[in-house]
Amino acid sequence: MTLKSIPISSVRTFLPFLDFMIEIGAPVERWLERFRLPNQIHEDPDGFIPTRHYWDFVAFSTRKEGVEDLGVRLGHDHAYQGLGRRVTAHAHAAPTLLVGIERFARLVRGEYSGMQVWLSDAGEDTVQLNLKKSFEPETPGFFQTEWLGVIVLVKLVQLFAGRRWQPDEIALRSSRQLIPLACGLYPDVRFKMGQPESRITFARDLLSLGPCDDGAAAVSKLEALNNGRVPRDVPEHFTDSLQRLLATYLRDGCPSVDFAAELAGLSRRTLQRRLDQVGVSYSNLVDRTRFEIATHLLSETDASSLEIAFEVGYEDPSHFARMFRRIAGCSPREYRRRHSADSLQK
Repeated sequence: MTLKSIPISSVRTFLPFLDFMIEIGAPVERWLERFRLPNQIHEDPDGFIPTRHYWDFVAFSTRKEGVEDLGVRLGHDHAYQGLGRRVTAHAHAAPTLLVGIERFARLVRGEYSGMQVWLSDAGEDTVQLNLKKSFEPETPGFFQTEWLGVIVLVKLVQLFAGRRWQPDEIALRSSRQLIPLACGLYPDVRFKMGQPESRITFARDLLSLGPCDDGAAAVSKLEALNNGRVPRDVPEHFTDSLQRLLATYLRDGCPSVDFAAELAGLSRRTLQRRLDQVGVSYSNLVDRTRFEIATHLLSETDASSLEIAFEVGYEDPSHFARMFRRIAGCSPREYRRRHSADSLQK
């Protein structure tokens, strides 16, 4: 039986919200702790956090600081940075907007595990680009992240149609009042609130457009991914999504099983029962996560064993070495030597 994966989101997509709060002097360290988000979150923009905790932080902080239009602001100013170079560049490298949308729809699920994007007909000459997110409109944080999401769709089309392009219509599931800033940024757009789907509507003939110079300029400004240690495919299984969360939190020390259950939105007993169903214990899952990170760092970087031990949550490097030897049958140093030798022979 396949267990449903935990809704998780890329740290990269959360950082624009966090950086804004840091810039205005909000007590973000206290808020990160309150919402069970990693203390060293900037160290791993390619990591993952629970979507629900992310949204709770956004809902609380925007209300506390009185910036209810923050999702619109960040979508307009930082959408490409939030998506990162990989997603943006792959979409822009497509021969047409239609192919770019198909690529984006596949890749974006590696950033938000519960997010779906698809194209549908809206009439003879128009199409709709639709968006579905993890939770329902009444969920705290939905309003801000929905605005961010639909503006990301606009930015996707602008990679091909140019930065001045605007859709015919933007529809949102949220029933809250329309934000004046959105009307100012998109003066030629019709807005609809309280709709069945989040979407933008535009002319069908745009789907044949090739990438434009504005899109190339946007991609060129983006930094490459830092280390890419976490795979970017869609987490289809419960254990996959839990491992991705653990990998992000290890810098702060090994998460307890109770903390991991909280991240997953489960009780400790339910978490352990689900792991039992797939034949793995929590401690074994932690070791597997640590080992996968360690082997990547040993083979792809020149980080020392001491640095890697801290990276995977060990305070004592000797404990790291024992764990690694138990799984690999050799020391971290020997593993690196063998891998280097194999690489030279290829």
